[in-house]
Amino acid sequence: MVADRSAVSTIAGYFYQFDRSILSILGLTGANDSVAIECIEDIDVHTATETTAVQCKYYEKSEYNHSVIKPAIMFMLAHFKAGLTAGRPAIQYQLSGHFASGQDKLVLPFDIGFLKTNFLTTASKEKTVEKHEELGVSDAELEDFLKLLSIDVNAAKFEDQFQAIIERLVKQFSCSPFAAEYFYYNSALRVIKELAIEPDEALRVTTKAAFIERIDTSSYLFDEWFITKLGAAKYYRGLRNEFFAAGVNVSPADRLFIIHPAGDTYNRNAVKTLLKTISRKYSKLSKRDAKPFSPYVLLVGIDDSELAGLKQELHNEAVRFVDGYDFKGAQFDAGSISRPASASAGPALRLFCDLAEARQTFLSFQRSREIYEFYRSEPVEDFGDGAISHTRFQIPKYEDIDKII
Repeated sequence: MVADRSAVSTIAGYFYQFDRSILSILGLTGANDSVAIECIEDIDVHTATETTAVQCKYYEKSEYNHSVIKPAIMFMLAHFKAGLTAGRPAIQYQLSGHFASGQDKLVLPFDIGFLKTNFLTTASKEKTVEKHEELGVSDAELEDFLKLLSIDVNAAKFEDQFQAIIERLVKQFSCSPFAAEYFYYNSALRVIKELAIEPDEALRVTTKAAFIERIDTSSYLFDEWFITKLGAAKYYRGLRNEFFAAGVNVSPADRLFIIHPAGDTYNRNAVKTLLKTISRKYSKLSKRDAKPFSPYVLLVGIDDSELAGLKQELHNEAVRFVDGYDFKGAQFDAGSISRPASASAGPALRLFCDLAEARQTFLSFQRSREIYEFYRSEPVEDFGDGAISHTRFQIPKYEDIDKII
């Protein structure tokens, strides 16, 4: 159990650092101000007038002690001294940490005597090492270093920092808190991760303008880090509540579900079960319904022979569906697949066999049209009509779609 708690704390620390990176970027004043991820420190903030190297610590369940931040301060001093030797411009150093307690042990500001004793000296039975002596840093240089160093051991809690990000995203994109979290924050987390693993330091830098552009995409993107943080069940529940909460009260519409079930995980029975679920939840074919309707589904990436086998089993199991082909050898008929539904004749499901056929049919409608696409790697292109609502969800396992719809 101790190991498990340690792993959870480590993951929380990563997310805290990633979130701090996102917040730092969103907090930049100028569009061309930039942040570098994992270069000098966890985050390097570059504005038109200065550079600040930021080290983040997150110890939600631990007490503050000087020894916890000592290695970071030693590293900063070493970088400061190297910069002096090389003649580089001075930069700011910022250490930010959240602790459960003990913050009163650190009284700010402190002098170089306190710095030496508590942060630069390491004593053991064998010897005492003074980092400033080892680096050859004079007292005058330590005074200059202290002027560049800021320490905050009362940094925001994990949840408070995250909420600050959501508020900034809501303001930046004029969106709802849900869209800020599931759309823009999800995308921001992916971008930060991509930056952090770039081997070239120059590629780990982003301006505020470039970051905003990268996270402002047209799709709801899945990212495994976002799922790890939120939890798959909560992630799917959030999507369901936001987009598919109507349930039995679903309104009439020409509603198309685009599913990408192809690949190494394809299973005919799983796809067949999903089709039946969509039909059951998004059809209204009762005699009491003034305007009976049923959903459309487009399956992407399945070859003709498999589609034929799938449709044969749906037919054998008495699923009332149409596919736009009224007899063997017939041409596709958009009017046939979109014919009015009825309680007696159905159809309970309208199954497209081809993207071009789906596009042709939906572009011919003048009424309300909704597309919900669940894709694994690449979504289909827009249908080319701005009046069609096309919402995309990147879902790694198509079998999980029923947890959303």
